[in-house]
Amino acid sequence: MRVILSVVALVLMGISAPAQIYRGNDTGGIIPWSVENELEAHQIAAEFCARWDKHHRITSVHRRYGDFIAFNCLWAPGINRYALPAVGLGFRPRPRY
Repeated sequence: MRVILSVVALVLMGISAPAQIYRGNDTGGIIPWSVENELEAHQIAAEFCARWDKHHRITSVHRRYGDFIAFNCLWAPGINRYALPAVGLGFRPRPRY
């Protein structure tokens, strides 16, 4: 019985081993590089950025084991892909008369 349970556990661990994002927040993140992860990098980044209703952009790929695939999460890539979102001011400026 233990042998069967351990085999089933190993099979499930092997099947459910998707790429993990080591570091990330609402502005972007990094994915550990591997051939498999590079093929799925757009899908991984898109699912990660969708948490904040943003779109992804891959910014760098270092093709060595131990390096990373970096990506940014953008508000609206169709308007200007390289512009940052506008930052609101915490105060209202006084009007000039």
